[in-house]
Amino acid sequence: MLGDVLGRAGRKIAKKIIPQFKQSLDIDFVTINGENLAGGFGITSKIYDEMKLSGVDAFTMGNHWRDKSDVHLIRQQHKDLVLPQNLNGISGVEYAPEFHLPHRNKTINIINLMGNFAMKEEYKNPFEFLQKEKEHFISKVKSGSNIVIADIHAEASSEKQAMAWYYDGILAALIGTHTHTPTSDERLTENGTAFLTDVGMTGPYDSVIGMNKTRVLTKFINPSVKLPHEVAENDLWLCGFLVEVSPQTNLSLACHRIQCRGVDEENWLISSIV
Repeated sequence: MLGDVLGRAGRKIAKKIIPQFKQSLDIDFVTINGENLAGGFGITSKIYDEMKLSGVDAFTMGNHWRDKSDVHLIRQQHKDLVLPQNLNGISGVEYAPEFHLPHRNKTINIINLMGNFAMKEEYKNPFEFLQKEKEHFISKVKSGSNIVIADIHAEASSEKQAMAWYYDGILAALIGTHTHTPTSDERLTENGTAFLTDVGMTGPYDSVIGMNKTRVLTKFINPSVKLPHEVAENDLWLCGFLVEVSPQTNLSLACHRIQCRGVDEENWLISSIV
């Protein structure tokens, strides 16, 4: 999974490196958090098609999920755009979608939940969904054919970590997103759940969480000045999380934080797998 892929800069590095990863590391399934793909705000049909061609198998979303109206058309036409299951007033999002891997005889279930702390909108309590569905996912994993992974899009580290422990031994992986700031606490629990508090952003780090730093600084220093956000362009990083899943237990055997820092067009090589 790649963390929040932001704007044209993030798409550029992702489209270059995803095919390298899939081929060199024999990866079966690639997900990205796609809520920032279109100029930092939402996703469009054109960008969806562009990223699919690069090898993305599924898209999770977050608080910017509806910033572009195309999202509704994409949802109607494709089953691989996953909206958070705890959105209010949106039908059809309350189930974790399934993705079949016939060559592995496995099915991947994707949980995507919004945290509640420090969000501008109110969402249903994510723990209510997890509590309601816990036995369901336990039976899925024990059936032998289902792997369950989660993208928790939340501001608070505590929410993400609490969810990881609540579903310890059920999830193959819980990957935190939203802050655009990678953490270095990747771990594999004794019960086989791989976990990372925040995978970070794939995009420009010569910025303030991906946006032009001069404009952001101006807004902080003088709040009365209204400047539109502008995606930055320089110091590209790719941030991801690689998980190795046991075909016997459907839980994880190993996990690796991925950071390709300071990538430019002359140096697209994979630079760091921790």
